[in-house]
Amino acid sequence: MTKQKSDRHAYRLPRLRNVALTAPYFHNASVATLDEAVRPCAIGGTNHDLTAGETEAILAFLGALSGELPEQQAPELP
Repeated sequence: MTKQKSDRHAYRLPRLRNVALTAPYFHNASVATLDEAVRPCAIGGTNHDLTAGETEAILAFLGALSGELPEQQAPELP
């Protein structure tokens, strides 16, 4: 937090890159698949159920954001 007035009410959001490869979803890991995660988010954001075509389109878009996962190494702990 910068504590600057211009940064008030600004939120940092997770990136969508590789979101299709990073299950489980939600802060409590309560959803195992991206398909299951898309539906409640749409209802909360738009207040209507998605059609099968809309869900497929969103899943296709999110899948298109996937690429090769970067190699990560666990830090050495003392």
